This record gives sequence, C-alpha cells and structure tokens, in this order.
Amino acid sequence: NLVDGFEKLFKKVVLYDNPQNFLENIKSHKNDIIFPYWHGEKSRNKQALIASICEREKMVYIGADTYTNIVCCDKILSKDICRLAKIKTPKHIVVNKIIKEIDLSFLRYPLLIKPTYEGTSIGITQDNLIFEEDKERIIHKTNELFENLNQPIIIEEFIKGKEISISIIGWGNNIKIWGAVERYSPLDDHYFDKKVHSFEDKLFNTIKLKTGKHLISKDNTDKLFNLFNWLDKVEYIRIDGKLNNNEFYCFELSHDTTLNPAGAFFTAFSYEGYNYLEVLELLIDNCLERYNNQHPN
Repeated sequence: NLVDGFEKLFKKVVLYDNPQNFLENIKSHKNDIIFPYWHGEKSRNKQALIASICEREKMVYIGADTYTNIVCCDKILSKDICRLAKIKTPKHIVVNKIIKEIDLSFLRYPLLIKPTYEGTSIGITQDNLIFEEDKERIIHKTNELFENLNQPIIIEEFIKGKEISISIIGWGNNIKIWGAVERYSPLDDHYFDKKVHSFEDKLFNTIKLKTGKHLISKDNTDKLFNLFNWLDKVEYIRIDGKLNNNEFYCFELSHDTTLNPAGAFFTAFSYEGYNYLEVLELLIDNCLERYNNQHPN
C-alpha cells in the first residue's frame, strides 16, 4: 500500500529490501527523498540505521532522525522523555538479567511484564498480565522473555481505562494535523480494564478503532505537543496510552508506526477528513518544509 501510494505521487519509486542494497546505489539518490521504513535485523539500533546513513550522506529523509529512532525504540528512555514533557507513565522496574528474587514492594498490582525494544506487541500476551501477588510466576515470565528476546524486561503497573492512540504530523511547534482513535472490543465494553492489547489481538484483528479526539483534553494535548517538540526531528508519530481519570498515561512512542491505511495512524486522520494519498502528501510536504527551514541555502 505504501509503495502503491508513492507511485501515484512520484514518477519513479525505488524500493530496497536491506541497507546494503541501498548503500550500493546511494550515489544515484543524492537528490531524492528517502523514506527509511526498514525494521530488519536483531539489533536495538535497527530502526536508526537508515536515518544514520541519510544523515551521513546529507540526504533528505522523512521521519525520525537517529536520536529519536533510538529513544522511541527504547521504552525505558521513552519514559524519561515523557516525564520531561510532564506526561505520566506507569511506575516500573527494569530487569536486565536472569533473576531468582525480585523486590516489587513499591509497585501496585495488576502488573504487566513486557520487553523494552519490541513493537507490535511482540512478546506480550494476556499471560504477561499479573493480577495478584505471585512472585514465582512473575520471575518465570520475566526470565522467559529475557532469554527469548535477549533484552531488558520492564515490569510496570497496569493502567485501567480507555486505550487511545494519538497521531501527529508536523515539525517542532508546527503541528500540521493531529487526530486520535480509541481502541475497543466489540464484545466487551470494559476490555481494557482487565486486558492488555496483546500480540494475538493484533494478529487476529479482534480490536477495532473509533474516533477518540473528543476524549483528549487541552491539558493532555499541550503535553503531547510539547513532547513532539522535544523529539525535534520526528515529523510524524503515533503515541499510545490510556486515559485514566482524564489523565493520559503514555505506554509507547511509535515513531515507526504502521502505515497501513487501516492502521491507527491513518484511521485517526481519516476521521479528520483526509484520505490515504493526502496524508502521504502531507508527510512529504512537511519533511521538505522542515528541511528548507533548517537549510535555507
């Protein structure tokens, strides 16, 4: 869908399926716009590789720079950035080794166990949600994820409430457009009070989307826009979290959000009256506007 969309906007679109092929042909793209939408390799820096290449070669590219890619891909660093913008995140601890004991005394149940670097709810099932004190189960699940994914594991307080995704396009303080969707289960109005948005939910498409912009207060939008500005070169993002007592709790900064027309990012803008191609055009125009502002000569 993404390539088809770009082919309707440009005379020529070239797709590379790995960084090496891109590097081998990079000289032929010095005056092109690069879209670094590549998620390969088992590396915590994987999503920053193409942006790094573009920065080195002084090429125009859409989306997050190296720093923002790394920060948003790391849920621990993301929490720190959110706190700077006065956005709440669930209380948590981080485990970066195999454990036999754990101190959870300052956390309140229910607890959610999740990996640090993965997206698309990889490594997250309903079994990761612990409602009652059960250290043996928590230790087992934490060690299991650590061994399988080879990365730090987060144990955080589970937040009840409406699950919301806010989508933003712009640069700095220039918010071009924003929208929001609420995730919901057609079978259970209180699904997200007792369930997590799991990998199985996404695999089998059991969770649906509806407009959610009216749920976001001005106080929350001001904080989210401040966060967007803090990230600097991000240009577009989907911010996932929950509304609890009208307070937004951020779970994830999805700078690499899926660009499927049916995904949460584009659906939010469809409720604002934009179609798929119009959003793609806005991403391109926004990127060029920022670049020309940063490089006036």
